[in-house]
Amino acid sequence: MKVKRNKRAIRVEIAEDILEGVFAECDRYDHEETGGRVVGHFTQERGALVVRPTALIDPGPNARRSRTSFFQDGEYQTRVFRRLEAKDPAIEHLGNWHTHHVNGYPQLSGGDVETYRRIVNHERHNLDFFYALLVTQRHEGREGLKRYSVRHYVLFRGEAAVHEVSPQSVRVTSRSGQVAKVAEPSGCLASGGRPEGDGSGGRLAVRARDQFILEVLCPSMEPRRSSRTGTFFWKGRAQLIDGSEVDVRVVEVQIGDGPVYYPVVADASAAVAKLCEAPFPSAAEAVHALESHLNRELYEGAARGR
Repeated sequence: MKVKRNKRAIRVEIAEDILEGVFAECDRYDHEETGGRVVGHFTQERGALVVRPTALIDPGPNARRSRTSFFQDGEYQTRVFRRLEAKDPAIEHLGNWHTHHVNGYPQLSGGDVETYRRIVNHERHNLDFFYALLVTQRHEGREGLKRYSVRHYVLFRGEAAVHEVSPQSVRVTSRSGQVAKVAEPSGCLASGGRPEGDGSGGRLAVRARDQFILEVLCPSMEPRRSSRTGTFFWKGRAQLIDGSEVDVRVVEVQIGDGPVYYPVVADASAAVAKLCEAPFPSAAEAVHALESHLNRELYEGAARGR
């Protein structure tokens, strides 16, 4: 792999909460590669490309992981991006992030580079560059943004070279406000504040990530806590492909060191009822899986009625 360092003028300005979102995902998948899409904005300033990530799209419920490979759920991510784009027409898919901290490989692999070259040179890729954030190492005993090391790369359309952004050209900024926080009345994170309540840091990170995704995928879903049992859950209405809506709850259950989530829907078919018996690693994945099953049943039912 041919890597050039700052042969082009490139700067990255990335907010603390974007990095924390990346690192929280790495914490969740400490034995497998993981990653996601990076979206945001860019400018040309005095001849320099300035990349400003403002949000992350998680890999999706159908992502596949191993210690040496990672494949994202592109259909799901496109759906999330289109809804983000509806809110902010200027937002762009800047690139991807993933981690090698589980396998010790300190730079982009040959497969990574070939994949990113195909993307940046594809006629439907909207930008003339592709940004890649790579997590290379976990530092045991360190906390916060010091617990992982990262490297930043940019590939340009029509170029074979991979440009690594020097650490001096990477600026970590204060919180962007683009990664949503769990809102009251959940009692988990007050806006702009520190964690409250009895949840672990890992549980709070999952809830914060869910809040961000569900605001886009299913805006009516709200975090709640049962006044009788103290159980945390999400409640709202999911819209299906025929325009109908269904009441959905997703209940958080603590198992071992982390939470799992069970979807709940009334009058479910046998297949959907079986789905609701399976735990999901996040509320967003539970809602997405439930929507997909219900939509498939609607589609198949309509096909049989033709």
